[in-house]
Amino acid sequence: MSSDEITLRKLEIFLVFMRERNLARAAEALSLSSVSVHKAIHSLEAAVGCPLFAHRSRSLEPLESAFVLERHASEIIERIQRSVDETRSAAGISPSIFRIGTLYSLTVAVVPRIINALKESVPDCDIELVLGSNADLEDKLQAGDIDVALICVHGLGRRRHRIVRPLFDDEIHIASAAADAPRASAIPVDLRQYDGAPFVMLSQEFATGRDSYRMFLEAGITPRVVLRANDIFTLASLVKGGVGHALLPKRIDDIYPGDLSFARVAPNQRVTQTLGLCYLKSRAADERIVALEDAAVAVTG
Repeated sequence: MSSDEITLRKLEIFLVFMRERNLARAAEALSLSSVSVHKAIHSLEAAVGCPLFAHRSRSLEPLESAFVLERHASEIIERIQRSVDETRSAAGISPSIFRIGTLYSLTVAVVPRIINALKESVPDCDIELVLGSNADLEDKLQAGDIDVALICVHGLGRRRHRIVRPLFDDEIHIASAAADAPRASAIPVDLRQYDGAPFVMLSQEFATGRDSYRMFLEAGITPRVVLRANDIFTLASLVKGGVGHALLPKRIDDIYPGDLSFARVAPNQRVTQTLGLCYLKSRAADERIVALEDAAVAVTG
């Protein structure tokens, strides 16, 4: 294999085709002709030394080898982009893509408003949104996979190398399907009243999952968990469908307005989440982070 047989451009074309699964759509996305896309894929097959696609009439059906190459090619492109970003950063130039990590629960209302405000001040900012749990985004920030994280900061330990900017608080309530919930009352509820009741939960890598278990611990009960969810949207949907109760921050009401009933918890069992920005101190001078912080304060203040 010569050094010019496999190129980044061929890998990029291959990845776009794997995403679109159609020559015409891939060509349109790449601003190329269908013939050019087909030639690039054929050339890549020759360079790899094995077939990647089966020909079905006029279409190309990916073989198992194509899926393996897709996974590795994605990693290669990502690593090269990260290398370029780190090289530019060492030279005092901001990375070309601004990667913002955020919790799923903030994408309904808060994050779109912040990004719109950021775009007004930095219109040419190329943004990539990375979704994940609190723990996952903390790890990505530490590894340099994201530039800034919009997460729950009330449980973060103090570290000299990072900056934490609290933005707003959100109290956790007990949530139930509106159709099954008792009439709203101003009197806070004691979680011990729900001992033995069905609950749906998130794992403790999610801030809300961790805080929920903390609240049950304060109440001195063990929740009867009937189902676990991997994201807060699914969790809210399960509650809406009457599968069980959940402990959720009030911002989740934005997902299914009016379909969930929220009741405050007794003060000695209550947890309030603090949402904020977190970024490495070495990036404090990045104009995009400064602009994002200003936008976040303006939106949430």
